[in-house]
Amino acid sequence: MVSVFAPFQVHAYIIGHLRSEMPTLMGKDTKKRELIGRLPRIFEQLAQQHCISLGDFPKVDKMQEQLALQDFGTFLALSDRQIKTVDEMLSSDIAKLMQMIPKEQMPGSETHEMIVKGGAFDSQATPFGYMASEGFNKGRFDSGWVVEAERDEADKIFETLDPVGGKITGTSAREHMIKSRLPNAALRKIWTLSDVDKDGCLDADEFALTCYLMRLKLSGDELPSTLPMHLVPPAKRSMFTNGNGTATPKGSNEGEYEMATPVLNGNGSSRGSIADSSIGFQPY
Repeated sequence: MVSVFAPFQVHAYIIGHLRSEMPTLMGKDTKKRELIGRLPRIFEQLAQQHCISLGDFPKVDKMQEQLALQDFGTFLALSDRQIKTVDEMLSSDIAKLMQMIPKEQMPGSETHEMIVKGGAFDSQATPFGYMASEGFNKGRFDSGWVVEAERDEADKIFETLDPVGGKITGTSAREHMIKSRLPNAALRKIWTLSDVDKDGCLDADEFALTCYLMRLKLSGDELPSTLPMHLVPPAKRSMFTNGNGTATPKGSNEGEYEMATPVLNGNGSSRGSIADSSIGFQPY
């Protein structure tokens, strides 16, 4: 649900910035043309200022066409109070609302979907099923960890992010992840899947997994709702049971595992906690 509101928030930042740049009296048309021409740089500036992925911004050329038809003088100014209100809604109010919805009413629950499993219908259970060895299924039937073969570059990047005790913070991981320009909704999910032990940090294996998932997403693959067991780092597989090919934490019911995510606190450091699970990748 947070991802639904993200485009509205981005547009508010854009319109607010354009309004603040407009002169009060003379030269409005000239300034308007200048701002439209500088829109790519403005997007980069806003993305950096508000820690938003460029993937959440509209297409530049389409936005430029639409802005050319608008009177910038009618744009409303964006206040800090409004920004704070929206941030609180996205990070807290929506999370509380989602927790109030009974599981049986959530999309994808068994009461809403009937899935045929087993026998001839379970084609993914063998290496001969449709796309059984492609995308996120790649490596499912191999003995080794598929991420291992593609982690050299990730390991080099990991060392540049100042790991402490063999781990990097959520803040350091985020700074690298937003360079992918993937939408924040995708980055939230990738973090949730990659922080396997849910400690709010990433070790070298988890960071390699993060980079692997980002590459697959950039290639057009859809992210899985839960991490497949074959993608769990081998050193952490003892923490899970293998339920239908997905990693289910031992001692929990499948589907009830809450995820910790990095959220910036007041001093700029990251923390990971179960209470923040529905906030997701929170760059604000």
